[in-house]
Amino acid sequence: MKLPIRTLAAAAVIGGAATAGVAIADVEDARALSDADISLVDAIVAAEGATQGKAFDAQIEDDSFSPEFEVSVVADGKIYDVIVDGITGEVTSTREDRDD
Repeated sequence: MKLPIRTLAAAAVIGGAATAGVAIADVEDARALSDADISLVDAIVAAEGATQGKAFDAQIEDDSFSPEFEVSVVADGKIYDVIVDGITGEVTSTREDRDD
C-alpha cells in the first residue's frame, strides 16, 4: 500500500509534536524533582506509613507552586491517593480514589 507524501509528512509532524510534549513534561517533572527536598522513595514510605498500605504508583506533581508527590496506595482493599509535601515529607492529603 502506498501512502501519499502529504500523509506521511503530516504523520511525522504530529508525531514530532507529541514527542515534544512528552519532552516538555519530562523537563517540568525534573525541575519539580530538583526543587523537592525529599526523594520519591521517601514519599512512598510516608504514604505507606500513613495508610498502612502498599504503594503501586508514585509520581512528582508539577502542577503546584511547591513540589509534591502523588502516591497511589492499596490499603484494606481500597485505593487511596496520598499527597506528600515535597519539601517537608509530610502527608498533606489522603483520599479514597473512586475514579477508577
